[in-house]
Amino acid sequence: MKILEGQSNLVSNHEVYEHILEQQQKNRSKNRRVPPNQFTLTKDLLTYLRTKPGPLANQDKTHQYSTEALYELFKKLREANLQSDLSKGEMLMIINLRPTNIAVLSTVVEDMLERFTEDEQQKIIDIITETLGFDEPTEAAEGEDNDEDAAPSIENS
Repeated sequence: MKILEGQSNLVSNHEVYEHILEQQQKNRSKNRRVPPNQFTLTKDLLTYLRTKPGPLANQDKTHQYSTEALYELFKKLREANLQSDLSKGEMLMIINLRPTNIAVLSTVVEDMLERFTEDEQQKIIDIITETLGFDEPTEAAEGEDNDEDAAPSIENS
């Protein structure tokens, strides 16, 4: 096998997820058996994509990620004059990671503090959470501050 054009297109996790599910559906409908290594790879990939904190973790229930939602994200960023300032790679990482706060967004966008004002940064986050949603914090995350099993602190009085 010979690679003719390396990285000619970028593919998001959502697109990979949808493709894998389509292939599984086709194989089931035609009663086609897949090789064991392909079955294992597919199973492991779906497990990875459905694992929290990944944005596709609740995709089966919420269906937040869809082609329409991604187009809506691009449209809203373009209307806010922010999409042209983001590279293709940064847009792909935004889709794959779905940052819900400025700290996570800064890991995705290179030189974010120099390129965007605080208002623009918050606007990007607001658009992402509005179109792609966000996960509610779990009870375990909320209860981390009040860990009953933790040793009491020793304070000098």
